[in-house]
Amino acid sequence: MRISWKEYEKALMDYQKNWELQNKILYTLCKNHPHHSDFQTINAKIWLIGRSYATGIERMILSHGEQGSSLSQLSRHMYKNRKTLDSIFTKLSPIKEPLNRDKLKVIVNEQGRFVKILGQMLRDNRSARSFASKYLHFHCPAIPIYDSLANKELRKMFRWNDDFEIFNKPAPADEDYYYFIMRFWQLYREMRKREKNVNVRFIDCYLLWMAS
Repeated sequence: MRISWKEYEKALMDYQKNWELQNKILYTLCKNHPHHSDFQTINAKIWLIGRSYATGIERMILSHGEQGSSLSQLSRHMYKNRKTLDSIFTKLSPIKEPLNRDKLKVIVNEQGRFVKILGQMLRDNRSARSFASKYLHFHCPAIPIYDSLANKELRKMFRWNDDFEIFNKPAPADEDYYYFIMRFWQLYREMRKREKNVNVRFIDCYLLWMAS
């Protein structure tokens, strides 16, 4: 059986006991400060999200030697691209659950745009898809979080089938995130058939719980 509801309940209990407050703080931060018009706002969001979720974004940016220089560079880069970033978040902000094909297409498209902006300053052609999805998620909780462990678990649950492609990959899309979303949609639909209160956050908890 693909879904273990017993393990799902355990994952939710662990989340509510140990992690829910931390996430509420991050959701509130991004809700109250959704834009990228000043360094203080950008710094607060990238430091708290980037380090709380071990996104690895710092290791992708060549350090200048000073403590925190990688994230400081990221902050300046995001500020430089603030108009484009805010256009991305403006398109994502109306998206709420339940998810559907059209909403997922917008998510994949805008996540890909964000990844490309971040990629302009990363070394060795690396991708910040994990950081991007987590950063976007706390601004718009309907956005599925990409994590290498969650992706690995999804791939175990759903061996690839061409029928999973509910829309063609948009030109700006990050390929790995696109295929992650195609599998995520299968799990999301299946779980919500039984439990309507299942949401993106809870599925992320379940996938990480199963991968641990």
